[in-house]
Amino acid sequence: MPVTVQVQDPGATEAVLDEVFDDFALLDQTFSPFLAGGAVSRLNRGELALEEAGPLVAQAVELCRHFERATDGYFSAWRGNRFEPSGLVKGWAIDRSGSILVRHGCGDWFVDAGGDVLAHGGNPDGGPWRVGIRHPVERDKVVRVVLAADLAVATSGSYEKGDHILDPHSGQPATELLSFTVVGPDILSADVFATACFAMGSKGLEFLAGVDGYEGLAIGRDLTGTWTAGFEALCERS
Repeated sequence: MPVTVQVQDPGATEAVLDEVFDDFALLDQTFSPFLAGGAVSRLNRGELALEEAGPLVAQAVELCRHFERATDGYFSAWRGNRFEPSGLVKGWAIDRSGSILVRHGCGDWFVDAGGDVLAHGGNPDGGPWRVGIRHPVERDKVVRVVLAADLAVATSGSYEKGDHILDPHSGQPATELLSFTVVGPDILSADVFATACFAMGSKGLEFLAGVDGYEGLAIGRDLTGTWTAGFEALCERS
């Protein structure tokens, strides 16, 4: 997936960006289901025991189990006996990249990985970063623009990969919505909640309304948008 990192701090060095992209590569090599030699692929083929997979995989399993409990089972990284944490890893990778930038003293930056964004500080003009939420059908349009300063924006939907998000309770594809966007302080949580709320369908907004600090926008199959009470306050006025 495309990854973009923009850092406004003049002290940011090439070595800092190399560290960010090296960490993205590490997670891809470990968790990608398309790399036969990766730890997750080897786990799912029965060639590697979980306790031998290393601390990175153990941490991912712990996070997946935490979010499965937090979402009433609507987020799950298990399909039968297979461990498939791709719904968590992208948000986790962005979160880790943000931690690297902060550790190196960077204050104004954003990271975009496959359309999910973590924004910190201000943009080149000194204002908040403008993060567009793509229209699920008209690819050249956005439905809203989030003004993000120290905020994460994550969207799950069926418009890129088809009906690939399952309702773990039924095992069937979730088809009620076209997309679900979550805005909040933490990109890992926002990314997982976007997937879980998409699987919940119409119940997703009700769930998110009970999560402190997070707001959401759901777009139905009829292209009707509904949102949580605080969502519009985070958006640019149209």
